Amino acid sequence: MAPRWDVTKAARFLYEYKFLILVLYVGVLVWSAVFSAAVADYLDTSYWNSRGVWLGNGDIQVFGFTVEYMFEGYGDYSFYYVHWGHNMLRGVMPYNSDFGYLRMNGITNENGLFVFPPLTAVLYAIGVLIAPDNTGIGLLLVIMGFITVFPVYGIAKNLSNNRHVGEAAALTYLLNPAVLYHTVFAWLNPAPFILFFFLGFYALTVGRRHTGTLLIVTAALFKQTAWLLGIPLIVFLLVKERVPGHSTGHQAQGDSDKAPLSVEPDNVKRPQRGIDLVKAGFLRPSKYLDIRGFVTSCAVVLGFVGAIVFPFYIAQPQMLYHLSLASGGFWIESLTELPDYSSPIRLQHLPVLVGLPDLAAGLNYIVYYGFLLTFTLAVSFGLMMFIDKDMTRRRYYFRHLLFFTMMMILLVNITGPRGIYKYYLTLLAPFFSIFSSVKMVTSQEEHIPFSFSMLWMPIALTLLYLVPNRNVYFVSLILIAAAYALARQIGVLWAAITTPARRLSAQTRKLLRPMLSHYLIVRANIHRALYGSFQEATDNNDVCA
Repeated sequence: MAPRWDVTKAARFLYEYKFLILVLYVGVLVWSAVFSAAVADYLDTSYWNSRGVWLGNGDIQVFGFTVEYMFEGYGDYSFYYVHWGHNMLRGVMPYNSDFGYLRMNGITNENGLFVFPPLTAVLYAIGVLIAPDNTGIGLLLVIMGFITVFPVYGIAKNLSNNRHVGEAAALTYLLNPAVLYHTVFAWLNPAPFILFFFLGFYALTVGRRHTGTLLIVTAALFKQTAWLLGIPLIVFLLVKERVPGHSTGHQAQGDSDKAPLSVEPDNVKRPQRGIDLVKAGFLRPSKYLDIRGFVTSCAVVLGFVGAIVFPFYIAQPQMLYHLSLASGGFWIESLTELPDYSSPIRLQHLPVLVGLPDLAAGLNYIVYYGFLLTFTLAVSFGLMMFIDKDMTRRRYYFRHLLFFTMMMILLVNITGPRGIYKYYLTLLAPFFSIFSSVKMVTSQEEHIPFSFSMLWMPIALTLLYLVPNRNVYFVSLILIAAAYALARQIGVLWAAITTPARRLSAQTRKLLRPMLSHYLIVRANIHRALYGSFQEATDNNDVCA
């Protein structure tokens, strides 16, 4: 018979995480159904290198109107991923022209140079190894996509100090239509680096400095897009923490992975304005920047990256050239015609769409040569550097750091010279789930209350870019970025519009309270049985507000 303490602990766990368990159960049901449909679709394909995937195009009738949608799917899985996985298992090194050639089952496939970091090729090889029908890579991508729900839940819960906010974020992530289509059905490849970035950021929020750093660096070893996610990591490592109560700036004692490497003395007057921060950083770097801690972290990163990348580089010095090919841009071919389905969409296609070739030509120049991208990255880095790293307000700091990261990703996708496909935007799904209310974006409080917008806003934002034709959805991205930038003003307007509904809701709750008295009594008894008292549970943060 199990000890009573173990039974009580298990009961507490089930009681505290009952909603999360329900969310995960729903997620497993939905993801299993979609993945099963994808497997059936894949196995029905006649040729191994040309999966007949549904491209996500069609139309529906809404109130008598025909609404066309275009999810923008591609058959990259069979043409690229399966090809590369088999070549890895055959001993073909990734960074040469031979890696782009494969003859298998009487079919010859040629797909050009491999331009991704090495862990991508390793992942594909493992996927081919675990399933003889070539569905293993898809299974790994789906598993990684599902596991991402845990850091999404943890980050939302920690940054809001509210378990219900984390549960809402987990639910909307698992039901996000872009994730369900691009990851679970089409088996496209952003899932690994998304998982490792959010695992790493979660580790940073709970004080695991080195663990978080290595996890985010691991994300960068899957895809070049994740290199941009190193910017918030650099800011976090570079800016010195300020912890009131410390009279010196030496490293705190204890677990070196948990403790801050260096903290700013509380008797140092910390600059508040942007210009003061710039002066402090350049004129007195030791007062604001944690140079020693940053160098230590860089040494750890270099050792970790070197252990993975160095063998590939020694065997194939041309690896760096291959990786650089993925960062180039594209000059638009026509100022009067839109690109075909196989080409990425770029910002300069919008004036082409409305018949403004001169504007398209000018925009093409500044986008292709990276002026807009450089400006976006510089502003994003500066805004992150200006966040006050006051560790007595950790939630406020990390909320703003992650929010500026999301805005940077949005704007980079809009202004980047290479252009994007819709599946690149799968990265936005966890951000949308976390920043799903005005208070999560603008509040300076530690506790963020649950809002019903957390249940519908992430889905609505995703559909705003996922549904429209590929030639116009950049307008949706611009609107989303503008809405987040104006979140405070939109919140005031929304509060004014919904005031009658909120008053009605408050009155309804007041009327129903006597009817819920038996439920409240049962709830209080459960708390007393599990924690000894309701107050004890609250003090231990076991009860979600």
